[in-house]
Amino acid sequence: MSTTRWIIGYVLLGATLGFGAYGVITEAAERASSGDIRYVRDSVYTEECGACHLAYPPGLLPAAGWKQVMAGLEDHFDESAELDAETTEHVGKYLATHALRPGQPSPMSQLLRNLPDVPPMRITELPAFLTAHELVARQLQLDEFSDGFLSPCADCHRQAGDGIFDKDRLHPGYGPPTWSDD
Repeated sequence: MSTTRWIIGYVLLGATLGFGAYGVITEAAERASSGDIRYVRDSVYTEECGACHLAYPPGLLPAAGWKQVMAGLEDHFDESAELDAETTEHVGKYLATHALRPGQPSPMSQLLRNLPDVPPMRITELPAFLTAHELVARQLQLDEFSDGFLSPCADCHRQAGDGIFDKDRLHPGYGPPTWSDD
């Protein structure tokens, strides 16, 4: 009788540990597929670029787009954002290393769809970005967005600062749950 109890105890313990491990693995897989992956942060980039606007996750734009941005800091969307040479090199390397690229799966990989040979330097001008935000234009009854209209991501995406742009995590009152497709 004592041996039977030990066997039952081991089986129950094994099942509990097995279900726990399964839950941890399943949760990690769901987070990866839902886009709940935080980007690699860089304090210099966040301090310099985040001083004026959201320090956009580098994975939102291909390296060629970031290269254009970095080459035009003296006239950065009608503002001067010039940096010293050392900081420019550091930020440029960070952006190039973590940029959106084919063959590197990420929650933002869909932004590579219909990408022109020379990508735009605005994330909001990527063809896949515009397609993903067509519903916004229809709901606001706009024919097209003015420059910079969708740039403040955090206006709608409450976790934009963490690099999370999931439709299910919009600020309350925004997004598909409250919008119709009409």
